[in-house]
Amino acid sequence: MRIGKGMDAEVEAAIEELADAGWRINLIDRKGEPDDKLRVFVFPGAGSFALDPEDLAAFLNAVLEGPDALARFGPTPAAKPLILCCTHSQHDRCCAKWGFAVYKAFAAEIDESRDIDLWECTHLGGCRFAAGVLVLPALRKYGRVAPVHVADLLQAEREDRPYLPCYRGGSLLSEPAQAAEVTGLSHLAGLGVTGSATIKEAGPRTFDITVAGVTTRVRVRDGTVSSHGNCAGLHAADPVAPRIAWHASVLNDDVLQSEHPARQLPRNERQGS
Repeated sequence: MRIGKGMDAEVEAAIEELADAGWRINLIDRKGEPDDKLRVFVFPGAGSFALDPEDLAAFLNAVLEGPDALARFGPTPAAKPLILCCTHSQHDRCCAKWGFAVYKAFAAEIDESRDIDLWECTHLGGCRFAAGVLVLPALRKYGRVAPVHVADLLQAEREDRPYLPCYRGGSLLSEPAQAAEVTGLSHLAGLGVTGSATIKEAGPRTFDITVAGVTTRVRVRDGTVSSHGNCAGLHAADPVAPRIAWHASVLNDDVLQSEHPARQLPRNERQGS
């Protein structure tokens, strides 16, 4: 959700124009922020802005014009990574229930180090995966995060690597590429190779996943699964809807050699979704 209750019509129009141009807009909140300023972040570019509320519409219009147009709003670098935790009850009460518990767990872990900027945010998508989390500027999406995962997820992000137990893939990737990335990362982690991945198409629904110079090839196929889209669907009269499910497999015969000859990958297969 990108439109807030009581939002100025000019701001609404600017937000919708940005969305039509392909921008993703989320509303963020955190207790203790000053009432007379709005904190805005723009990615890519990791720009941070402290705006007077009356300047918001002009700022949003300037985003469409490009980075040079934003200079007059006094950008500063977003020096810390951002963690956005979806707590949006109006879209799905699961996000509020599970998301706020996860937000509090993050806040407790970050309280002393303050090396990460934590915010509640509106709908991130994939409500059936609540609690949902987005990490910026890495653009990593997580789902079904619980308080028990928070410490390890933070440690992984501090090391610039995905936390695989809850990882849903890079937010800019297509769904097949996300499935391939998660499966490839999990396969390589089983071989002791961890870190962020680069992803390259190697054919129809086939992807090369490379971590620390080691590449594995993953093929993706589509299937279906029947599920509710969110908690509200559990009590709706509508039938459970079929959804696309992506199944990814590491290819036995297409595992590629590492740049380091001593670290050649063994032949095996791993199934993922």
